[in-house]
Amino acid sequence: MASRDELMTTHVGPRRRRIRRRIVARAAAAVALIGALGMTAAACESQTEQDPTPVKTFKITPAAQSPTVGPASATASPTGAAGETATPSAAGATLELTASGQTLKFDKTKLSAPAGPVTIIFDHKDAGVVHNVHVFKGTDAKGESVGNTELEVGPIKQELTLDLQPGTYYYQCDAHPTTMKGTLTVG
Repeated sequence: MASRDELMTTHVGPRRRRIRRRIVARAAAAVALIGALGMTAAACESQTEQDPTPVKTFKITPAAQSPTVGPASATASPTGAAGETATPSAAGATLELTASGQTLKFDKTKLSAPAGPVTIIFDHKDAGVVHNVHVFKGTDAKGESVGNTELEVGPIKQELTLDLQPGTYYYQCDAHPTTMKGTLTVG
């Protein structure tokens, strides 16, 4: 019985053999490329599942005065729709700020407090979203940084304690500065 190569030699000329070899080589290259693309797509998909937030990494410069960051333990005052006035205590004033519902907005855009120690309790309820609170002197983020909490994925409660002089302070989320912002008036 004749082998396959012998049959190909007798029935197919040298030109057709070259064409078949090229077709087989190109098909093998295509299969290898499709396999590589499939592995790349799988790797990208697993990275997306690990970090669903649009924000990857921020470099935050610590404030000149070191703020306190940690779990909230103080009692917050009642909140108003337009703003909140701090509840004074022996340890200073306490304000509460919340982010929830993935609206990329703080629940209050106007806060007020007396001069001295002010504690902002930030209740970050947005699961899987990165937020923080960053306070600046003046009416925008071009002012001097007074203090900030860490950028963290929610849900989490953070506490920021500052010693503030009378004046206007701007606060924002560093991950969403165009939508999550407000003004703190200290008197």
